[in-house]
Amino acid sequence: MGTERTRRRTPSWGCAGPAVALFAFGCAATPPAAAPTTKTAAPAGLVRYLPLEAGTVLSYDTVTEPGGERGLLVLEIRRPNAETAELVVAGRAQRMRVNATSVATYAGGVLLREPLEAGAAWKGDFGHVRLTRTDRSLTVGAGTFSGCIETVEELATREGEKRTTTVFCPGVGIALRQTEAEQGGERQSQRMTLKSYGPKFSPPAQ
Repeated sequence: MGTERTRRRTPSWGCAGPAVALFAFGCAATPPAAAPTTKTAAPAGLVRYLPLEAGTVLSYDTVTEPGGERGLLVLEIRRPNAETAELVVAGRAQRMRVNATSVATYAGGVLLREPLEAGAAWKGDFGHVRLTRTDRSLTVGAGTFSGCIETVEELATREGEKRTTTVFCPGVGIALRQTEAEQGGERQSQRMTLKSYGPKFSPPAQ
């Protein structure tokens, strides 16, 4: 997805520019219909902040720097079984292992896990993750959310640095994800903000 710079090991980037690790698949052309900004009370625990409900479609506005290029990423959630979730973008799926206390990639990196307390830490997709906030409020295109949790994943090497901030909101899932990377003195970033979310549209049976 995207074009790699010659002789540089820059992270893969999406259609709007430098990639945001977890969703580095591509972009869909048509967003789902806008969903209401209010939801019923979400359950407790991990599923409160990462519901991963089958048939849910989330669309994200993306902005890439430098250049200010804007794009749209559309994500569909599929659940082949109770222990597996698929995050599908432009027909390509990333499979996640799901249980009551954690969600992780098949490669072993953890996206989110309990305890959901400030200071909790774990190995992420590319670096070390810390849960930094449990009381964040956020306004994005899909609405205003409160009581969100924030994680920060970081990796620093002699070749450069990478940092991803993710905000998970109750009853919604990922509402914001921003990745910043620096290599050779050049900085790049991509910011994803939730534009809409809701069940996938299914035409009525004839």
